[in-house]
Amino acid sequence: MSNYKRPWWLLVNKPAGLITTIQEESAPGERSFIIRGEPLVQGLAWLTWGPVAALLVVAALTDAAIALNVSSQSGAMRMLFVAAFLLLPAAVWGLVVLIANRLAARHLEAERRAGAQECRIWLNQTMGELSYSTGNQKEKLAFKDIRQVRVTRAIGARDGKSLCLTLNTKDGTAVLLNEMLGSEAQKIDLARELQRALDNFGRK
Repeated sequence: MSNYKRPWWLLVNKPAGLITTIQEESAPGERSFIIRGEPLVQGLAWLTWGPVAALLVVAALTDAAIALNVSSQSGAMRMLFVAAFLLLPAAVWGLVVLIANRLAARHLEAERRAGAQECRIWLNQTMGELSYSTGNQKEKLAFKDIRQVRVTRAIGARDGKSLCLTLNTKDGTAVLLNEMLGSEAQKIDLARELQRALDNFGRK
């Protein structure tokens, strides 16, 4: 994860948590899992700059109507102003949203990348080794040193949804996936797959 500062004009909706995907790759004697999570970042141009632009258009049309004394003008002129009041604000709203979304696209993508987390897990079923990398940390453990793969509550968690995927090893507990990365179902599935690999190697 890296730091990213969005431009002042870009307002976003950014719910807590990450949208996580798991990619599995297999080769003879090896399996790997790439777990990647990205924040959901949604631009709010339609709710901010669109209405602002529409209000400015309404204000400009109001000023023009007063300056031209539209009420004393011909029927055609009055109808023209009515049509302008009905159509121009909506058209400008849509146009501004379209432009703002185009300008925001690269910033939203940069913020998603900055908030992304990734964990890679490798199983060498021939050598009996599990390797994993999270951020700048990379570790390798022998299957015989891993006692259990578990889904546990995060330290200090106040609800049952903050779960971690952990390895119970002879030297203590290693966290593979923190509470942010992966859903409960994904962690349970991964724990089952990793534990199965350990059990199968042990039977050999």
